[in-house]
Amino acid sequence: MPRTDPDRRRKLRGAIRYLVAKETLERGHQAQLAKHFDVSRQWVHQIVIDERRRLNQAGAELAYPRT
Repeated sequence: MPRTDPDRRRKLRGAIRYLVAKETLERGHQAQLAKHFDVSRQWVHQIVIDERRRLNQAGAELAYPRT
């Protein structure tokens, strides 16, 4: 299976989104996710950063809605 498989990316992003939203992403989880999805840990880390940024922006928009 190629590393750029869209289904794999969607599943990985969903798993990371869930862990970040529930605040249960702990030390070592990124390495485990990388091994399970056969991708680099750095790539997993970049997705974690993106998801945290997206979650923070969504929370900021709820706290300070645009008028």
